[in-house]
Amino acid sequence: MGYDEIAKVAETLGYRDKLRLAQLLIQFARKEEEEQKPAERNNLNAQNPELIEYVTERLLKLKPAKRTSLLNSIGAMFQFQGGVSESDIENIVTELQRKRTISIEQNGRVTY
Repeated sequence: MGYDEIAKVAETLGYRDKLRLAQLLIQFARKEEEEQKPAERNNLNAQNPELIEYVTERLLKLKPAKRTSLLNSIGAMFQFQGGVSESDIENIVTELQRKRTISIEQNGRVTY
């Protein structure tokens, strides 16, 4: 399916679906660009105090209750900057635990 065909089909969508489609296409394009030019990707430094402060502020508002929700929330924070790797997310979680911002119990519950 080419661009013209997709454009014709997209015209039939409602405005919300058009916005969702646009967001999805941007994510696909960024992921493809990242795969083609991996050296240009900015790796997140979990030791960066500004990054940890940003994540902390957002998490305190969101307050995800489980570990999986926590990981998804952190990943979503960076989806428009080209995404973030699983290892970077784990490093951020480790740093948040080290700073005692969060605690993850055996059953996966997150406390703040």
